[in-house]
Amino acid sequence: MESNKNQLQEKVIYNEDGFVYYGDNRSVIIPTSSLGFLKRDLYRNIGQKRANGFFVRYGSDLGRKDARKVLKKFNHESIETIMNKGPIYHQAQGHVTSVLQKMIVEEKHDKISTYIEGIWKGSFEAEEHIKHLGKSNEPVCYMNVGYGNGYLSEICNQTVLFKEITCIGKGDKECRWVGRTMDYWDDNMAEELKYYSQTSIMDELEITYEKLLEERNRLKNVSVIYNKLTEEILKGKDLQSLMDIVYNLTGTTILIEDAELYPIASGGISASNLTELNNTFKAYVHSVIGNRPIYQTQSISFTDYTRLVTPIFLQDKIIGYCSFFYVDPENESSSNLQVTIERISSICALYLLNKKTEEEAETRAKGRFLEQILNGDYSKEEILRRSNLIGVDLFQPYYITAVSIGSAHDDYKKELTFLEDVITQTSGFFKKERIKALAGQQSNYMILLILENNNTNVESICSKLLNFLNEKYPSAQFRAGISMKSTEINNASDAYMEAITSLRMTSKGKILVSFDSLGILGTLINTKNQQEVEKIATQTLQPIFKNCDEDKKVEMLKTLYVYLLNGGNLELTANDLALSLSGIRYRLTKIEELLGQDLRNTEVSYKLLLAIQALLSIGKLGFDDL
Repeated sequence: MESNKNQLQEKVIYNEDGFVYYGDNRSVIIPTSSLGFLKRDLYRNIGQKRANGFFVRYGSDLGRKDARKVLKKFNHESIETIMNKGPIYHQAQGHVTSVLQKMIVEEKHDKISTYIEGIWKGSFEAEEHIKHLGKSNEPVCYMNVGYGNGYLSEICNQTVLFKEITCIGKGDKECRWVGRTMDYWDDNMAEELKYYSQTSIMDELEITYEKLLEERNRLKNVSVIYNKLTEEILKGKDLQSLMDIVYNLTGTTILIEDAELYPIASGGISASNLTELNNTFKAYVHSVIGNRPIYQTQSISFTDYTRLVTPIFLQDKIIGYCSFFYVDPENESSSNLQVTIERISSICALYLLNKKTEEEAETRAKGRFLEQILNGDYSKEEILRRSNLIGVDLFQPYYITAVSIGSAHDDYKKELTFLEDVITQTSGFFKKERIKALAGQQSNYMILLILENNNTNVESICSKLLNFLNEKYPSAQFRAGISMKSTEINNASDAYMEAITSLRMTSKGKILVSFDSLGILGTLINTKNQQEVEKIATQTLQPIFKNCDEDKKVEMLKTLYVYLLNGGNLELTANDLALSLSGIRYRLTKIEELLGQDLRNTEVSYKLLLAIQALLSIGKLGFDDL
């Protein structure tokens, strides 16, 4: 490396005409702060990218001019010496002090190949950038980059790209750079090329104008589709009709699916293709994105087509997805399709909101009707008239099901809202399963009236419903009791009591109980001899009721009940109650002492089990954690 001051060949001269000359060139002295102001104003007026390109090209011109001087004056020197003079001339103009750290030079015919590394010290560009614009997210010494490019490109007779790797202007410790001829380029250098080509503002305005025209036409077409769909919604058209219109207007296949990816409506898709497209997407969602919701518009490429999918939001929840399908992306305007499908998504949300409001109103009306039937508010004739209005034939065999909901919410208003939501989801479940039913609420229970048809297996239907609800609301616990089959709608209140009795007999291990399965116990309760049943059952268990406080009584009866249900198996009982065997034996011994009975006696155990079940079935006894 050469000493900068000793090797300086050009001097600043103040001529007698009052002007300043650097070598043979008239020059001006400009404070670096003024260049900082210039950069700030250029950023604000022509944009950061255009301004950066301006400074690179300005620096490149300075570098080329200095390189021509050096080549003229030192043509007898080696290429390495000539290249080393670049930093000297660069510093002489007050820009920066360059420290070369690595230089590879190879002469190839009429061109020079080089790779060069170094550090810039005291860069005024970095200092002024921080002063006027703050710290940057990227290097800021564009004049220095341009100077290195211009100087070495002139020397090497081919393009030499400079790239600043680290920069004080973005918070680094030093300004580090590399320069490379084409044979040393890598993919990271391609970005630098954009600064060396200049597009006139007129050309840019022309391009921008064309893009604005294109955008205006695109938005006009989207508005036509949006307005047409809005008009059709007001006419009462269904979603399938709307999708047929979209397909006719765009010529692009479209599919609407709900949040569970169940197809709702489509345009331009045959029934066979619909199933295949839907299954392929389900598999993609399951395997690739792990069943997570898609929160923004995405383009997904499959083997034979591309799916452009966007979510449908309603009240900040994803309620479905809207998808366009096309085969040749080269012939499609992806931005046009994206704007179109996002507007169609908002139309679908509007339509589904209307349908949701209608269905919720219909569900509430049917639920209220069911509650009034259970309360005996209507005569048989009035029920017939009103059932015709809601399109449900209530004069055929039916079952009543009572569903209890254990929720994590403590606030009553939240509980009420939660129950309403469960009823709405249950009505949607029956609609998808094509099951005729009414859903309402009575006390704190959801009550269902399920009509029988040739294929009805009410226990299977209720089991499937409970699975659906438990999956939909994992933090809640659902149990259900089913009445016997009834043929007279006027007996709905009796069927309701049967369902409630069955519900009380459910447990963690048995969340669905039918009244038929209660056997003689159900018959006893069904005869409405509840007071007699309660009296006999209480008398059977009288020693426990008499000699234990409330907490101890429940503890003893629960232990006895689980023990009897398990057929006297101590291990199973201990496991169900989370107690040790010695603890179970102690409790059972105390129970035998209180009752004065041998629990291993079959007649005694049957009588005790029946007594506890009777009290459970009429609501006089309950075990919350069973």
